[in-house]
Amino acid sequence: MEYGLALAGGGTRGAAHVGVLKALEEARILPPVVAGTSAGSIVAGLYASGMPVSEMEKVVKHLSKHGNDYLDPDYAGLLGFMPQLLAGMNVSLSGLIKGKKLLAYFNELTGGKQLDESIVKLVIPAVDLMSGRTLCFTNIDEVRDRKDLHWVWDGYLCEVMMASSSVPAIFSPLEMGNYRLVDGGVTDNLPENLLQKAGIQTVISVDIGGRYCAPSDDSILETATHSFSIMSERLKACGSNSGALLLKPPLPEKAGLLTFDQMMACMEAGYQYTRKMIPEIKMCLFKRS
Repeated sequence: MEYGLALAGGGTRGAAHVGVLKALEEARILPPVVAGTSAGSIVAGLYASGMPVSEMEKVVKHLSKHGNDYLDPDYAGLLGFMPQLLAGMNVSLSGLIKGKKLLAYFNELTGGKQLDESIVKLVIPAVDLMSGRTLCFTNIDEVRDRKDLHWVWDGYLCEVMMASSSVPAIFSPLEMGNYRLVDGGVTDNLPENLLQKAGIQTVISVDIGGRYCAPSDDSILETATHSFSIMSERLKACGSNSGALLLKPPLPEKAGLLTFDQMMACMEAGYQYTRKMIPEIKMCLFKRS
């Protein structure tokens, strides 16, 4: 049956989504439609590109050891920030991390595929700073709701994944044509409603948010990530969970935005939790079929 899987954002906690897909694959109920925001967009994009779940597991293992190698700090922007600010000049720093290394890695993983080359139906949101609108990148030809959202059918998977994952202030916005894009979690951290507006009636959502913990220090990274996390959770609370089922795997408390060393544990937690939920998932899906 056709159903959509909505994958929430949550930094490196998003490795849990790979565990969810692994359990769904074992149960032979992989989704024909997927939506993802931020970290969820990375897993959704890899899945839509045709990457087997077993290969995604290898990606998680690789990033758990080498994830920091793909972070490229904007040293020039950081050095010029205070002098520009104190002199009343335009500040050139748009994010602590440029994101070019991650973009290149996503391009490698997806084989340079474009949206229309996806093997399953896909929806990924990103927010355009130039217009203030949420852009929904998709390969679904006939979307149901064209009024409130701006749908986009063009673009490379790697760019869409990077755009939706560009947490404001942490990563520089991604330039795509006339768009200047940041994290889709600014407006839709759990994109179940976007699937429904695309015409997908049955949706299973995966929320990887955890119990809120205070920042571990006073750094700009901790301040920015915690502020964004609070905003995303408030937005999520304002939305309605109208999906068939909400999955919320218990993840390690230490796991956060860039805690690469926690990715394997998150993936395993997502897998074990979803395995236990398979009977309930099947009941919900086949009840609606």
